[in-house]
Amino acid sequence: MTTYDIIIVGAGINGCALARSLHLKGQKVLVLEQDCIASGGSGAAGAFINPKISKSGPLKELIETAYLYSIDFYAKNFPQYTTSAPLLHIAKYQDDNEKVDYFKQHTTISTQDVPQCLKKMLTAYTQEFSSVYLKDNAVLEAKEICTALIEGIDFYKKKVKKPFYEDGFWKISDFQSKKLVLCTGAYEEIFEEDYIRLRKIHGQRCEIKSTSVMPSTVHHEVSVSATKKNGCIAVGASHYLNKDEMPSLKDGAHELMQLARKSVRLENVELVDTFYGMRAGSNDYLPILGPLIDAKKSLDSDETALKGNKIASVITYPHVYMMNGVGGYGFVLAPYLAELMKGHLLDAQDLPELLDLKRFYYRWAKKKGQK
Repeated sequence: MTTYDIIIVGAGINGCALARSLHLKGQKVLVLEQDCIASGGSGAAGAFINPKISKSGPLKELIETAYLYSIDFYAKNFPQYTTSAPLLHIAKYQDDNEKVDYFKQHTTISTQDVPQCLKKMLTAYTQEFSSVYLKDNAVLEAKEICTALIEGIDFYKKKVKKPFYEDGFWKISDFQSKKLVLCTGAYEEIFEEDYIRLRKIHGQRCEIKSTSVMPSTVHHEVSVSATKKNGCIAVGASHYLNKDEMPSLKDGAHELMQLARKSVRLENVELVDTFYGMRAGSNDYLPILGPLIDAKKSLDSDETALKGNKIASVITYPHVYMMNGVGGYGFVLAPYLAELMKGHLLDAQDLPELLDLKRFYYRWAKKKGQK
């Protein structure tokens, strides 16, 4: 039995970012994944480092903080897989114009005028909408970043079923650790808890080559990246809540290119590759970060949660945590959330209350009590 300080289940961007953060603090970390690194939603992600373009709210503020952190994080630590280039965000609908204009006037992120070289590549259709041009932005190589994050860290391909707790250790096959962190995205749950509800978001991106050189990333109906260091342009990613609605990879790539060409002029396009994956979003769109609540033991201990008591006591699984629900902002949020989780795991630092699993537990318990 090999003993670790912490076992992380899931080798997407969340699990890999957290593993690196803990490893750099001298922790002996093991990452377990049922398939290869970034085999799910992270591998299919466009890996665009985009802020949330909205007027206000906790998610917008969290993502803006994480955005500024991650821009520096990737450029400094993984420049070989990071293409730094500005971002032009164009309102998707006429109804979004006011939101984009408000963001442009109030954001702390540096903005500037759209350069002439990019204007020449935009279609007449894009002129109908408001836009904001962000000076500092980046697009990543998704799988390469995840792989680089856990370089030098133990990694095993293993499908994790229910771990068992014995003598102060969580045991999985031939491995054990005192702490367990679940970064499993929207895939099969390891601990079945009815109060946790994750939206499964199916998506696709394609990689293309073109004789047109994109000087900036353009986000409109889909995202079209700046021409990356590897010579490719990323287009994506699509969003489907029902897998049955997903087109084939070939048809999906064709749809993505049709949408891309509504925004930018691309000449002599060659399809290089396509990627599919499923990512997880929480019901309130905020990430999940913190200790995993044992609902049965919590209700047995304090039934007032059934009556809507939002300060009812809870009982958590011993040293089990979640880092999940980042939706389409995984590569933006993961480095920042990993630092927060590291501080909690190693130094008992408080996590943001708005990300705590209690918000789902109390809501679920109240609804259960009304039945």
